[in-house]
Amino acid sequence: MTSDYTQQQSLGGLAKAEQLSLQATVPPAEIPGFRLERLLGQGAFGQVWLATDLNTRRPVAIKFYLNRSSRNVDSLRREVSHLVNMSTGRHIVQVLAVGWDAEPPFYVMEYMENGSLEDLVRSRGPLAISEALLVLREIAEGLSYAHGRGVLHCDLKLANVVLDHAWRPRLADFGQGRLTNEHTPSLGTLFFMAPEQADLKASPDVAWDVYALGAIGYTLLVGSPPFRTPEVIESLDTASTLPDRLQRYRQTIERAPRPRLHYRRRGIDKALCTIIDRCLAVDPQRRYSNVQQVIEAIDARQYARARRPLYLMGIVAPILLLVLMMMFSVRSISLATQESLGSVRKRSLESNHFAARYVAQTLENEILSLFRVVEAEAQRDELRDLMKANEEANAALLDAIADVQKQEELERQLINSPERIRLESYAEQRLSAMIAKESDGNRGAIFNTLIVSESRGAIVAIAFTSEEEALATSPVGGNFAWRSYFNGERADGDRQRPAREYKATRKTHLSVSFRSTSTGAWKVGVSTPVWNREDLEEDGETPRAGAIPLGVFVITINLGDFELLSRTTEEPPADPEKAPIRFAALVDGRDGNQKGTLLQHPHIPAIQKMDRETMKTVFRMPQIPLPLLERLQADGGIGIYDYQDPAAEFEKGTRFEGGWLASIEQVSLPRMPGLEEGRTKSDLWILVQEPNRFVDAPIETLGDQLQRESFIELGTLLLVVVVLWYFVFRLGQASLAKTAIAGGQGPVDKAPFESTIESNL
Repeated sequence: MTSDYTQQQSLGGLAKAEQLSLQATVPPAEIPGFRLERLLGQGAFGQVWLATDLNTRRPVAIKFYLNRSSRNVDSLRREVSHLVNMSTGRHIVQVLAVGWDAEPPFYVMEYMENGSLEDLVRSRGPLAISEALLVLREIAEGLSYAHGRGVLHCDLKLANVVLDHAWRPRLADFGQGRLTNEHTPSLGTLFFMAPEQADLKASPDVAWDVYALGAIGYTLLVGSPPFRTPEVIESLDTASTLPDRLQRYRQTIERAPRPRLHYRRRGIDKALCTIIDRCLAVDPQRRYSNVQQVIEAIDARQYARARRPLYLMGIVAPILLLVLMMMFSVRSISLATQESLGSVRKRSLESNHFAARYVAQTLENEILSLFRVVEAEAQRDELRDLMKANEEANAALLDAIADVQKQEELERQLINSPERIRLESYAEQRLSAMIAKESDGNRGAIFNTLIVSESRGAIVAIAFTSEEEALATSPVGGNFAWRSYFNGERADGDRQRPAREYKATRKTHLSVSFRSTSTGAWKVGVSTPVWNREDLEEDGETPRAGAIPLGVFVITINLGDFELLSRTTEEPPADPEKAPIRFAALVDGRDGNQKGTLLQHPHIPAIQKMDRETMKTVFRMPQIPLPLLERLQADGGIGIYDYQDPAAEFEKGTRFEGGWLASIEQVSLPRMPGLEEGRTKSDLWILVQEPNRFVDAPIETLGDQLQRESFIELGTLLLVVVVLWYFVFRLGQASLAKTAIAGGQGPVDKAPFESTIESNL
């Protein structure tokens, strides 16, 4: 390498070396037992030739000292002595033979066929970090062995490290070496020599080799020695004397910034950089005390890196386990919550369906009671007599009303008829009597209107329980033969159809729901025919075939007045979120445009507070969409848990918004003698609904609480793991630091280093 100086030589010696170099093609001498083949290299004091041991056929290297000065002979004796002293070291080049008295003197040593470490770096450039570290450790082991034998190298550099057949480094050229008890100065090679060694009065020290070891490590990583720059080389070359040159070298190292190029190597770690930096410390006291400490620091770094996957596994594995536990915990709690929700919803739907059946049965009983009331009233002789008298007095007028569309004058005449007035007075009395009788129980009567229609469909008498309806326009004289309560059909007929085409019902009948023409309220009518006694069979109940009833007796009921349904129209609690709301609604189930209409619902009172004209002409009732109604009616009406109340569309931001658990049940008709065969079901459906938030909330709250608890538990466990690993890591770091400083750990197994360098180099 340029500017490598081992020892100064006189001008005469240099001239003689130049003359000898011209003879490099001819061996300096013949040595018995060896055949010299070619020149391997030459320096200031001699040449190294490749030779073959004729006895063993082993290739060897022979070093000739061509300058036979006393200094050179001493150097030869010293080097050979050191090599012999270290002959058992596997990291030291071995001496095989010595020719002290030969001309020129020589010694035979092992032949390292792969050249020097300097040749390797020159041809390949910086080594890989793993390769550099393995080589550095092998060199350190060789130095440690030499120091253990009391020998300091004092001129350690890449050129003095050779590579054997397995590419493993060996120390060579101990010509500048000193014993540990010697005080003779020894100069090394610039940029590998410690700054305190660059002094002709300095005593040999272990710290010199430690510095050189760091310089070798730096060169293996960077490609050039530390502090070596063109400017520094120029400054050294301009020195006129050796002491001046050495002084400039010391000052350069002491004043220059610390070498940092090794930090730029991709993939290098701080621990390795720290080892190099400590070896290159300017102050010898700040370096490692001996080479063994360098070896132990390297081993500690390797041990720490080897344990890093274990640390990582020790950290990642518990975290991964915790994550898996968290995932399974969340999944398990979620599944349990969903299963519990499904079970609770199913039980709630069953409860709601049971409630719907109960309400439907109760409503059926109330209808049965109404059936019996109207039948009892229709059989009263006074009613029959008054109806016959009205028929006889107003027959022509009633015929005309049945045939004429515009009949205001005819209706006026009928209204003023004395017979009709007596019939209406009777109707009012009977309505009052029925109300009084029904009111003797625990509740008031649910009757709304009493209507008497003659056989053609015209209303001849009417009585109201509501003063509001009584003050409204009277329907007396109007022909309502198209109403189902008159004709007994499943639906109202076409009101434009001639009245004579409709026939009075012959059996007790529950009409379809209809809106009052006077108030717009939803009603149903319970009607039964009024028969002349002469038109009945001998049993007094069955009408004769072909007989025409005197008319129809009707009681209408506001749907909101049914006892059980009326309970659902009460005002909700001030804070509905604090009290579950479950109520029953009445749904129109007849086919047609009105199917799914809510006939009774807690929303209805808000409608009834509207003025009559608005309610009759403008307002439309909430209606369940047909697909949703079909879902409700499926599976026997057991219900659904995502029902959307149509009333929410009319009352935004109220309790009707959101999802509901809803079940539905069809109202049956009373089973009475003479009821039309097959008419066992009405067109009314009872819908019982309950906010699903009140059903889901306890389970969801429990699920959320379990999730929070599991997160807290897993978080606590994770914190414990982190704290434990923190202390483990700190203890590990302290142990490594102790090893790096005091050599607390012994050398580790070197087999991995050996196998790796053999395969990589």
